[in-house]
Amino acid sequence: MFELDLFFYFEILAYLLGLSATLVFAIAIYLKWHRRHPSLPTAEEQPQLAELQPDLSARLKIRKNLLIFPNSNLLAIADSFLGKLLGIGYNLFLAQQQRPTVNSSPLVGPSTSKTVSLSIEGSIDQNADSPPNDNPPKATTSPQLEEDLLGDILAGTNSPGGTQFFDTLVPHLASALGVRSAIAAKSIKSIERADLTPDKLQVISFWSDGQPQPNFECNTANTPEALVFEQGMYSCPDRLMETFPEDRRPIVTGSRSFLGILLKNSYGEPLGIICIFHDRPLLESHLAKFQLIISIFAGRAAAELERQRLEAALCTVEAKYCALVEQMPAVTYISPLNRSAAKLYISPQIETFLGYSVAEWKADPDLWLKLVHPEDRDRVLVENATQKFTEGEDIFSDGPLVSEYRAIARNGKIVWFRDRAIAVRDRASNSVILQGAMFDITETKVAASALLESEYRYYTLAKILPVGIFRADAAGDCLYVNERFLEMAGLTAPKALGEGWAQSLHPEDRDRILSQWYRAVKDKLPCKLEYRFCNGDLTTWVFWQAVPEIDNNGAVLGYLGTLTDISDRKQAEFALQQAEEKYRSIFENAIEGIFQTSADGRYISANPALARIYGYESATQLIANIHDIEHQLYLDPNRRVEFLGAIEKHGSVSEFESQVYRADGTTIWVSENGRAVRDAGGNLLYYEGTVEDITLRKIAEEKLVHDALHDTLTGLPNRALFMDRLGHAIELSKRRPEVLFAVLFIDLDRFKVVNDSLGHLVGDRLLIAIAQRLEICLRAGDTVARLGGDEFAILLENIKNTDDAIHIAERVQAELAQPFYLNEYQVFSSASIGIVCSGLPQDPNNFSEFSSPGNLVHVDRETALSCLSPDSPVPVPFRILYDRPEELLRDADAAMYHAKGLGKARHEVFDLSMHTRAVALLQLENELRRALDSQEFQLYYQPIVSLTSGRISGFEALLRWYHPQRGLVAPGEFILVAEETRLIVPIGWWMMRSACCQIHEWHEKFPANPPLTVSVNLSNEQFKQPDLIDRIREILQETHLDPRTLKLEITEGVIVDNAESAAAILSQLKNLEIELYIDDFGTGYSSLSRLHTFPTDALKIDRAFVSRMTEDEGNEAIVQTILILASHLGMDAIAEGIETIEQLNLLRALQCEYGQGYFFSKPVDTITATGLIESQPKW
Repeated sequence: MFELDLFFYFEILAYLLGLSATLVFAIAIYLKWHRRHPSLPTAEEQPQLAELQPDLSARLKIRKNLLIFPNSNLLAIADSFLGKLLGIGYNLFLAQQQRPTVNSSPLVGPSTSKTVSLSIEGSIDQNADSPPNDNPPKATTSPQLEEDLLGDILAGTNSPGGTQFFDTLVPHLASALGVRSAIAAKSIKSIERADLTPDKLQVISFWSDGQPQPNFECNTANTPEALVFEQGMYSCPDRLMETFPEDRRPIVTGSRSFLGILLKNSYGEPLGIICIFHDRPLLESHLAKFQLIISIFAGRAAAELERQRLEAALCTVEAKYCALVEQMPAVTYISPLNRSAAKLYISPQIETFLGYSVAEWKADPDLWLKLVHPEDRDRVLVENATQKFTEGEDIFSDGPLVSEYRAIARNGKIVWFRDRAIAVRDRASNSVILQGAMFDITETKVAASALLESEYRYYTLAKILPVGIFRADAAGDCLYVNERFLEMAGLTAPKALGEGWAQSLHPEDRDRILSQWYRAVKDKLPCKLEYRFCNGDLTTWVFWQAVPEIDNNGAVLGYLGTLTDISDRKQAEFALQQAEEKYRSIFENAIEGIFQTSADGRYISANPALARIYGYESATQLIANIHDIEHQLYLDPNRRVEFLGAIEKHGSVSEFESQVYRADGTTIWVSENGRAVRDAGGNLLYYEGTVEDITLRKIAEEKLVHDALHDTLTGLPNRALFMDRLGHAIELSKRRPEVLFAVLFIDLDRFKVVNDSLGHLVGDRLLIAIAQRLEICLRAGDTVARLGGDEFAILLENIKNTDDAIHIAERVQAELAQPFYLNEYQVFSSASIGIVCSGLPQDPNNFSEFSSPGNLVHVDRETALSCLSPDSPVPVPFRILYDRPEELLRDADAAMYHAKGLGKARHEVFDLSMHTRAVALLQLENELRRALDSQEFQLYYQPIVSLTSGRISGFEALLRWYHPQRGLVAPGEFILVAEETRLIVPIGWWMMRSACCQIHEWHEKFPANPPLTVSVNLSNEQFKQPDLIDRIREILQETHLDPRTLKLEITEGVIVDNAESAAAILSQLKNLEIELYIDDFGTGYSSLSRLHTFPTDALKIDRAFVSRMTEDEGNEAIVQTILILASHLGMDAIAEGIETIEQLNLLRALQCEYGQGYFFSKPVDTITATGLIESQPKW
């Protein structure tokens, strides 16, 4: 009889082994039988076996279905073996003890019919030529050894999974087979295909010579392990070293035989191998037995490797899932069906959506129902899984439970949710729970509502848009066309639908267009066509564009398209074609010279224009005569070198100006553009470019330079040139104090009377005549200049003393005293002259010139002023040395005013007694500095009004000084001093920062669209500051002001004074998005020819024109002209000085956009301005 006491243990073993459990179970039965019945069962014993058969069949049937072997041969062996144990074919126990033949397999290799038994008798070839084996393989002929074998199998495969699993399995594998070494290894990289071999293996357990060995990595190339991956199982019974000569391990370890099996997962994907090495050969007669036993271990090892891989993957997936859930734009939850129970889980996003924390949701089971909108609550309860489950509905088979409803957030906001949940049964508690997600679909709902509105707008737009609109079905037939389509086609709506639109196609286009259209429809592709509609004698070119409307499944629902009238474009294309035909003719007759030159300075080609520029009869003659461009053509040969150098450095050069020789030896100015032409390898082929004769332009530029430094009316040097020459004289006097010079500041006494009485034309002629007489009075080397208006100045260089200057002044006065005959008028004039001499000796106690200067102290002008103080540290007398031209001109001006105050038509020499006014100005300057530090300045604001709406659109910030003793000081009393002393720069920054702060405060308090703006004056000195852009950007950042609400007002004089840099600076200001106004337009000297080149946004019309425009038609015409000019330049216009309703009405009639003046409001302080904004007046 069988003793089934081991069945319990094999049940456990079967649970642990999984896939190979059946075979182990069968082995156990066989071992039990063989131990008690070494011979075949007798006829008496067979019934006993038969009684046991049903129980065994029931047990084995389940496990057999799970059995997986690495190849079909082993499966055949196992199936046959199990069959024999269950009594299915007792031929297993025939006296011959023959087994069925094992078919050949590509994994195991061909094999003959052998008896397969778990007895491993003589598995080692004792006759092999090898040293004695101290650890021979086990022979299982005795019951004890069979039980030891079974014990090794049980112990090796019964280890719980984990890091120690293979350290238990591998030693028992070596013990079960009685071999020297056993190894378990896994693939370092995953293999996507089963027929690929990994480059390396990671040994995870290594047992050799009865003890564990260190793990390692090994390459698989030219090793038996590679054949295991290729064949599934591979054995080398002997001559392992000779079979794999490149593998050093058999040589080092003395291994002669090898057996390995591939570990796969349930999908057949390779995971690794387990293998054995031995220092004796393996008998081929017992190889199948070894394969069978190692397969048992392989099944458990593969399951463990797959379990470890899946466990790691599961951890990764769980971590990703948790992170994903926390980042999803939805609320996920797990909830019991019982509403009275708390949520099992709800994600933190719920607080973002509804404002209630996770803790609040878990604490109040009814919170969800409370937050559902009252209008949706009953419907949601009907749709809710709890209700359905209570009413007995099947909530498991109908798919997800989806409901859309509104919820009320803590802040009162209405949030739309799509709640999607599934009902599942908890395996642990057998209770039904809901797993779901709540998606915020508020935007979708709003979009759906907007979609309805947009569809209405679509049909409305389709009626009024200037393009044709049509829809067609999937077959290409028109379903809808708008009115514009009908206009272009010349059809009515019924005739245009279907294929009716084609009847208006031009006969030459019809076949082509219909073919292309229906081909696009057939291929479901977008379509673009150009064709003509014929409507009587009218032909209209149109551009047809249609795109397919595709649903979510990729099916074409129809086509949507537009029809655009391109008749104008077609006419332009035709014109372009004609222009291209003329290109060759134009090229040949170009007025610019075109050339190609070699690197060695020869002409390769030239057009006729180049020959004409250089004075040759033809291009051929030019090429033949010039062999060395550098020396034959250029006045300065270095210019040619510089020209080519610039090309090499930058790749091309433009407007390179040089003087060159013509064929007749004369010289001209040319401007060249050129570039280097290279081959694909970067090698220079030639230079090419164009040449323009700019001689006339150069002459004009020289004239412009002259005009820039000379007065256009009189031809005399202007202020700029005079100040430059005066600066040179001052520098010379610093180096050589003995070299004296003098300045005469001349102001005409009665010029205004002449202008007012006889007119400006006569006044201009008088100025010209005076300039001519002044030039008569000068010596060679002296300079006379017109400073502006009726002011002139004379620079006398190399004088001996003050008498020389006085003599010239007296001569000037004598000349000017003679009558001027201007047409029919006889005009008399006189002048007041102020004289300043460099190095003039001074004594504050006696303002008389010393006839013998002697050893005088030389002091600068500021020190000289301090000598007026009683405690002056400077000994007297002394000599004044000037540092700047402005100082000297200022003193000359002071002397002139002193002379004018004494009765006009006289001259006065400057001395320190005249500096009372200068001292006062200095005191004012000091007070200005103190005022800036003491914050005595205030900003007043005058409204700028939109003349269209009558509302305030912004303010102009105006500076006021609240003097502690004098009270409120108007700008006219201190601005000039601030500009002369350059205090206007820090004052200007304070003013801009304060205005930006105030307008930002108003933006916060009175938000409007468009927002209020503020205009701030930018002085000439500020404009010259190198850090202008950085300072303005810093102020905008500090005050957080939108730069589009800041307007900078710049006078024409600022632009003229900074002509070279103005355009660049204004462009940088525009890049900050600041708008630029030209202030007091019409009173300065800006050139209208350059006005459009400056990026300005508005012109401010000076109050002098506005205030008299209702009484003087000339002023009205000026204002109208400025408005037209601004309109054509794309600028706004702002009228200053509006004081009457008549002026306002006239400006509105002239379509002036903006205005300011006392009619609206005088400049007011911040509080009053705030009140104006609050009251929102309308004029």
